[in-house]
Amino acid sequence: MRNLLNLLVTLIVFWIGNEYFNQYISIADTKTLILASILMFVISFLYSLMLAASMLSIVVGIGCLTTPLLILASIILTPIKLWLLDRYLSGFEIHGFWTYVVLSVVLSIFTTKVQSFKREK
Repeated sequence: MRNLLNLLVTLIVFWIGNEYFNQYISIADTKTLILASILMFVISFLYSLMLAASMLSIVVGIGCLTTPLLILASIILTPIKLWLLDRYLSGFEIHGFWTYVVLSVVLSIFTTKVQSFKREK
């Protein structure tokens, strides 16, 4: 459920960026918007699997080396994902360095809030 909410948050952030800040981020059509959101979700999901495997490998002594590197990589992962989308997904364009910074911060803030959401029983 949390992953689905993160996917929807990413979709909404991209849509708002395209609608209201189209001089900084431009998305050609709805198909590209959905594809970009899904690709961001898949990359994040794969990263979380790698981090979980790294945490589990602490028991055998390997995780002590890989976990800090993966945590450090998480700081720069969102701008890298955005750059990959900009570079390889036609119809998805981000204009300017500061757009990467602001979009990364916005995505990080809202996905963190969704991840920290706990349902009450």
